[in-house]
Amino acid sequence: MLHLFVNVLLPTYLLIALGFLLGKLKPEIETKSVSTLVLYVLAPALIISSLRESQLNPATIPFIAWACVMVVAGCYLTTVAIEKVLLKRRSEAIELSVTFMNSGYLGIPLIFLLFGEDFFKVAITYSVIMTFLHFSFGIVILQGGDFKAGIAEALKLPLIYALIAAPLVNSIPLPQGLEKMLKMTGLATIPVMLITTGISLSRIRPQGIKVALWSSILRFAAGFGWALLAALPWGIPTTIKAAVVVQSSLPSAVMNYVLCDRFGKEPDLAASIIFFSTLIFPLFLPMLKLALAIAG
Repeated sequence: MLHLFVNVLLPTYLLIALGFLLGKLKPEIETKSVSTLVLYVLAPALIISSLRESQLNPATIPFIAWACVMVVAGCYLTTVAIEKVLLKRRSEAIELSVTFMNSGYLGIPLIFLLFGEDFFKVAITYSVIMTFLHFSFGIVILQGGDFKAGIAEALKLPLIYALIAAPLVNSIPLPQGLEKMLKMTGLATIPVMLITTGISLSRIRPQGIKVALWSSILRFAAGFGWALLAALPWGIPTTIKAAVVVQSSLPSAVMNYVLCDRFGKEPDLAASIIFFSTLIFPLFLPMLKLALAIAG
């Protein structure tokens, strides 16, 4: 657990804290331009460079795709139902934050540390499929459930084309300088997003904390519950089952803040959910490991 905290979670906390301090010292900093830079330049480079270094496992794709779709649909519908009871209104920021988790930056190293190298390709495949859903159905959520408007907005983002093109051009050699440029640009994505999240947290309104906390708990509970329903009854191999359940139960994705900021949907609330879900995740992890052991 200490190894996991020091090598995976601590860097996340430190970068968010750095952004928080920067936001307090420089309140004039605006984040929308940074969000645009991430969506249009940094994140597409990260997708392409990551997929050029890692091969997906074609045999596992149908199983993982089924699980991803079921988790996304289940988390979204659960959140909508709970919003009607607790908030008496819809919030796209909450719906996006509960539905989509940090399956890449946190999920891939976590799977590696928990289960070893055999599960690595499954974790990458899950992350790629979930990223595609994030930037398609996720934008439909931000458009108030308007499927046509959401897909139209999604098709304006280079990241969608990077996801589609990367596997197709994976085997095409590139000049070494271009490979390095892609990797350097992509590596900037996560630190920039975390620092920007911290800047947004420096402007949090106290009344948003309660909503962010229950949304964070819902992120874990809904992700875990729907992943079990997706993975357990269908005879899915253990390597896929374990990776799906763990990755579905992770904190809210940092990219949720970037998308909410880009589309003007309560980005401060999205940042708060990212912060609290990441902060309390170590408390949830032992229960997650125990449930996996019981489920086999």
